[in-house]
Amino acid sequence: MIPVSPVRCCWMALVLTAGAVLAKTNCRAAPPTPPPSVPAALSDSQATPAARTLMNRLAASYGRETWSGLCYETNDIAHVHAASSLKPAIVAGDFMDYSPSRVAFGSLPKDGTETMIALSRSGYTVSMCWHWNAPTNLLNSPEHPWWRGFYTDATTFDVAKAFADTNSVEYALILRDIDAIAAQLQKFSNAGIPVLWRPLHEAEGGWFWWGAKGPLPFKLLWRLLYHRLTDEHHLHNLIWVFAGERMDWYPGDDVVDIIGVDAYPKDPGDLLVPRWQQLQNHLKGRKLIALTEFGGMPEIPRMQEAGVWWAYFASWYGSVKPVPDATIARVYRTPTVVTLDQLKYRLDTGSTSPPSAQPDAK
Repeated sequence: MIPVSPVRCCWMALVLTAGAVLAKTNCRAAPPTPPPSVPAALSDSQATPAARTLMNRLAASYGRETWSGLCYETNDIAHVHAASSLKPAIVAGDFMDYSPSRVAFGSLPKDGTETMIALSRSGYTVSMCWHWNAPTNLLNSPEHPWWRGFYTDATTFDVAKAFADTNSVEYALILRDIDAIAAQLQKFSNAGIPVLWRPLHEAEGGWFWWGAKGPLPFKLLWRLLYHRLTDEHHLHNLIWVFAGERMDWYPGDDVVDIIGVDAYPKDPGDLLVPRWQQLQNHLKGRKLIALTEFGGMPEIPRMQEAGVWWAYFASWYGSVKPVPDATIARVYRTPTVVTLDQLKYRLDTGSTSPPSAQPDAK
């Protein structure tokens, strides 16, 4: 055994420690890769130039930036602006009060369509949803009033039964309701405004009547809605957004343009990596994926660092108000988060370059 001096022992320990640190550094996981490029072609071969332009811009941004948005409450725009000096790129509205069974009970739409058209003319990208009050058979009880008629527990309307007999009163009322909403969508079309159209959302949850009877009637209803609006009403300004994550409920690539995730995690800092990755594995780059509803302010910078690149996000109405102003400002001022100010800047300058910094806030 060859004796080793204390000095030599210390030197060897230092070398081994340094080597271990270096090895640990070199073994760090590589940053996650962004999603693959997604074709910008729309399912509607007759899509308007404005709809194609919007889809092209979203597809060009995908994997490089995430567009910001708010759902259903224009007062939240002022709240976000006060916190960050910026405004969302997307504002979502709802055709809920235009549902004929709500109108029959005295619901007043309050110029909802015209409000959204005015927002579009101010530069916002418009998304529209439809909390579709069941066409008939509302319970209208103290526990389940008529205005909750989009919920499964507030109606006995059976979508499967309606499709089992296309000569039935129930099926005719489905067509009546679709035609009523087509009249509102026509106003957007007449104004040359493309719409991120997100109907029949969260069907797989079963809490809305359109998903209460399982995936087959839902997919029949989706395809009826698509063809009624596209082929019968000639509404070619729509970008069709399917808000669902289960592929057995998926209506098909030929009638869907964007996949949406609606998320209300218990932890608002949840990066939603598993849900993102599952959809990536299913879709394999065929469709854009968006965070179409979120309870609060999603941690977009951290999500992007984790490889989660939503095409856009939309905070649910009122949910940003409890969020600290510093958090709102941090998310909205992230260079890879697109705001209304960026959209206007790009339109004014014709810029299509990747994001570098937010333009001067207004």
